[in-house]
Amino acid sequence: MDERTERRYALRADMFKALAHPMRIFLLDKLRERSYCVCELAAEVGIDKSVASKHLSQLKAAGLIEDQKRGTLVEYSLVASCVLEMVECAERTILENRRKQLDFISPESVSG
Repeated sequence: MDERTERRYALRADMFKALAHPMRIFLLDKLRERSYCVCELAAEVGIDKSVASKHLSQLKAAGLIEDQKRGTLVEYSLVASCVLEMVECAERTILENRRKQLDFISPESVSG
């Protein structure tokens, strides 16, 4: 793999790393609705502003959100809504896998 290809895949992996925390996925879901400031998101989620800010900085570094200053307020907005489609795909896959597991251990197979 050449250096350019390696960098390309490293950037992709960085994006997945940013998605690898339930709180960050929740924040992305909230940002799908509208732009929020850190204080609103922290209150919405029930976490400290500094924790919300850290999560948001990771999402921003991955290129999933952007911030915009409005006076002393900084608002965050979603720029890559397509990642939420991937999250929904993952959820459907999880549900389908659970159904298959339940089908495998159905009462007929347990009693037989």
